Amino acid sequence: MKKDLLTNFIIVLLLISCGSDDDGMSDIDNQNPSAPQNLIVSNITDSSLDLSWSAATDNVGVTNYKLYSDGVYNQTINNGTSVNVSGLSSGTTYAFYVTALDAEGNESDESNNLVVETETLSTPLIFKNYLSEMGVFSGNLANLTPAENVHLYDLNSRLFTDYAHKQRLIRMPDGEAMQYNNNSLLPIFPDNTLISKTFYYYEDESNTDSNKIIIETRILIKTEGTWKVGEYLWNEEMNEAVYTEQGSVIPVSYVNTEGITQEVQYQIPSNDDCITCHHIYEDITPIGPKLRAMNFSPQNSDISINQLQNFIDIGLLEGISNVSNIEVLADWEDEINFDIFERGRSYIDINCAHCHQPGGYVPTGFLLDFRLETDFETTGIYSHRGQIESRIQSTTPTYLMPQLGRSLVHNEGVTMLLEYLEAIED
Repeated sequence: MKKDLLTNFIIVLLLISCGSDDDGMSDIDNQNPSAPQNLIVSNITDSSLDLSWSAATDNVGVTNYKLYSDGVYNQTINNGTSVNVSGLSSGTTYAFYVTALDAEGNESDESNNLVVETETLSTPLIFKNYLSEMGVFSGNLANLTPAENVHLYDLNSRLFTDYAHKQRLIRMPDGEAMQYNNNSLLPIFPDNTLISKTFYYYEDESNTDSNKIIIETRILIKTEGTWKVGEYLWNEEMNEAVYTEQGSVIPVSYVNTEGITQEVQYQIPSNDDCITCHHIYEDITPIGPKLRAMNFSPQNSDISINQLQNFIDIGLLEGISNVSNIEVLADWEDEINFDIFERGRSYIDINCAHCHQPGGYVPTGFLLDFRLETDFETTGIYSHRGQIESRIQSTTPTYLMPQLGRSLVHNEGVTMLLEYLEAIED
């Protein structure tokens, strides 16, 4: 009997013990945290990005998060709800999600999946041996057909170069644009911008369907914040142009609009010549594409609206809300809309001011500031009007003005400038 009582007592103790263990088991955390929400990305570069998300919740508390990349564990985030992910490949797509963990190691469901592409690391532009390799034109090179994403532009007042025609083109890197620089001068161009200017004549200037005599294509490229200049000389077949750093003289014969044969000793600039005109202090810079010079509707163009507005519409120019707030450079040939003072200053600005300004290249003793934005009284135009009159009519090397880019007298320009120089004396 005693033995049976002892056995029953032991059984009761075991039952009590088991009940106590069951109660203890109920204190163990088997609950997963909630899934993190609102996973987003920021600061994407070619090799890194930042991820952030809303905090998950848990009955005890979330201790850390796990990041997965393309379904594979990437790293554990012990503090906070954000992480910088580095060591990524350029131009590559990645899929990310995060999970939450608590102290017991319980892992939540996945957050939203986020698909991200890193930026493409742009290869800096370089001057290739042949113009056809530069991506400026498509199809038959002699047709001067702009390649895809290469855009025509023009200037309201143009630099004279021995009566040559000029085709101006600009190409922005994909997804980027010129930025308004809070003035009417040069915009801020992104790296890998390409600007080209091709010089040509028509065999018969009275017939624009006649063959083109293409002489040269000058190219500016911007890489790592710096502009570089390149010169391409066209062959006689007009099917290719070759990179050169040497200057030369090319004889050109064409028939003008009056039916008279013209002989031009066309000057190809050397690399040093290009830098001479395109430098301000130690920096190389474009000359023509100032916003005020492009703020008009070009004639004989497929674009029927203002050129700057068109740039804005197609994503080439940002930061301008109203193009009417941008100054307009006077067309020196337009006697109807601009007076002689506006026309004279405009011509001198585009033809002379790239050298005659602080930091520009000028002959000793002729340190003047011909920029349009310079107050007339401080330009030196009035006090040097005699020299200006003489130099613009000269073809004597080292004395003519401009000294580079012309061998002929610009008769129409001289006529206008003589009228201007006389007007400022009154």
